Amino acid sequence: MKKIALLALGLSFIIACSNDDDTTEPPIQSFDYNENLSGDLSNLNTAPDVLVFVGGQNTITASQSSNDVDYFTFTVPDGYELSQIVVDDYESSDDAGFIGIVNGSTFPTDAATTNASDLLGGLVYGVPNRGNNILPNMGTLNGAQGFTGALPAGAYSIWLNQTGATSETALNFIIVKQ
Repeated sequence: MKKIALLALGLSFIIACSNDDDTTEPPIQSFDYNENLSGDLSNLNTAPDVLVFVGGQNTITASQSSNDVDYFTFTVPDGYELSQIVVDDYESSDDAGFIGIVNGSTFPTDAATTNASDLLGGLVYGVPNRGNNILPNMGTLNGAQGFTGALPAGAYSIWLNQTGATSETALNFIIVKQ
């Protein structure tokens, strides 16, 4: 009887150890930046705020008006990609915010002198885009360098702009393993 109990205990130990599965995805992480709580994002294209995004969801809540542009930069880590930018929310009376993206940790020109050709991509977005992934549409901006699909590891800078009434937006930058 003792041998059977020891055999059962040993077998239980082997089974428990063999269930250490290294292929399990880590839990989804999140990063949140809210201008109302953390302060205004940079207005300087040459000195964007550096945000430390994580694999998972990275939400930026920002306000813009015709006098306020926002610039920030982030890095997609090696082995990951920016798979989506989802408009979690957008509020404005004129429904016409703009987002532009470039490669690198600074924006090459300021909002007043930027041409589409300076951009990797961009999009005028608003209320109709709530709940949608706008990244694919950003890659098709007429005159921009363009891209298709997810963006690979590397540094990117974002320009948020509103030329009309004040707007508030919540954008979710989703970074996943490749």
